[in-house]
Amino acid sequence: MVQNTEAQTAQSPARAAWNRIGTVVIPDILSAERFTAIRSEAEECVDHAVPHVHDHMAGHRDGSFATPVHCAFVEPGPALENLAYDRELLSAVREHTGIPRLVPRGGAVVLYREGDFQGLHLDSVKSTVTVAFALSKDLPAMGWAPHLYNAGGDVLGKVVADHGMFPEEGEFTTLQHPYGADGSVRAFAGYGVPHWRRPMTGTGLLVTMEFFDL
Repeated sequence: MVQNTEAQTAQSPARAAWNRIGTVVIPDILSAERFTAIRSEAEECVDHAVPHVHDHMAGHRDGSFATPVHCAFVEPGPALENLAYDRELLSAVREHTGIPRLVPRGGAVVLYREGDFQGLHLDSVKSTVTVAFALSKDLPAMGWAPHLYNAGGDVLGKVVADHGMFPEEGEFTTLQHPYGADGSVRAFAGYGVPHWRRPMTGTGLLVTMEFFDL
């Protein structure tokens, strides 16, 4: 868990909040036209989604952590590519997180079909900030463990051994992604805070974009 330090007290309020809770909702950044275009191009490409499946638990050399996952990725179309590298979005993400040297690394759409899931994991080191919004109105909240902010793989391995890859009790909580039609997106510390998604009971689409701190 991130500890308070004298250096943090000198940081901007946005950065201090980010270092404390690891997430923020950014409002009024996604136009209705852009949301509709991204959803339409994703729905058109669902049949060509690339499976993302593995059945092991591993701590990776870049510090990321993985447990079993079963979902698929839809390649970004022009509308999503334009958003992922949009200057206004980049400025807003930098402002709301207090991280001034973020650079965009692109985006994709995660496709969850019935039964799909993602066990407790950390995103790659390239995802200092992950920005996401739902393309499906009823997408369930993901699991979220802010009390394990910046925990190492050995700690996370013990968490999975003790609580399973979809932990629920104690300090574990959930995090809801906005339905993008309301114009907002959620930024979260994908590389810093463990998160997961329980097996789906329906189909869902989630846009994710990566931002890396130089």
